[in-house]
Amino acid sequence: MRASGIALSAALLAAGTSAAAAQQDCGRQVEVRPGDTISAIASRCNVSEGLILRANPRIDGSADLRVGGTVSLVGPMDKLKSMASNAGQELSQAADNVGSKVKSSVQGFLNDNPQLQSNIRDLGSSLGLSDGQQPAEVTLDPASPQPGATVTVSATGLPKDQPVVIGGGSPGAAFAKLDAARTTPEGTLQAAIKLPETLEGDRYQISVRSEDGSWKAEAPAFSVGQ
Repeated sequence: MRASGIALSAALLAAGTSAAAAQQDCGRQVEVRPGDTISAIASRCNVSEGLILRANPRIDGSADLRVGGTVSLVGPMDKLKSMASNAGQELSQAADNVGSKVKSSVQGFLNDNPQLQSNIRDLGSSLGLSDGQQPAEVTLDPASPQPGATVTVSATGLPKDQPVVIGGGSPGAAFAKLDAARTTPEGTLQAAIKLPETLEGDRYQISVRSEDGSWKAEAPAFSVGQ
């Protein structure tokens, strides 16, 4: 009886040590591991999924997580204060520009405020708008490649002449960077990508996305090993 009690105590101590070690990795930011989801990170760091989504506005779901990247665990209030300060400075500068030189067109005003113009473009990209082009589309050749194979990734309807990241992973989970490329002045992309020798999960999906994660376009997922 005494021996079993000692074994139980040791097991509980080991579990507690393991949990403490896991939470040591969770400070203001946490590194994304292969196969991670928002739910897994929330459980590992003892926070809510809602806090993660609010603290990382560019993450809409687990498929936006990047292996090796970081996720903020800081609540939105600190970020809100910083955003309010930056917005106040931009609005103050914009008001000064309007007061000193009245423009005859909205485009003229935007030309004098390139940061605001850039913010509008970023918002359009995040909403899936690409300068009036057709919706973004990503295709693979072959459509169902084998692990370790080279696949040609083709895309149209992307933002023009922009650096992009080509990533892959299980649908709905963290993605890993496979390569970096740049879209053409026409908003297209074609790149030959060698897949990892081992692909996690039963299905795999390749995506093309901006370096800052503000937009992404995904190819249809394919079955692994078929």
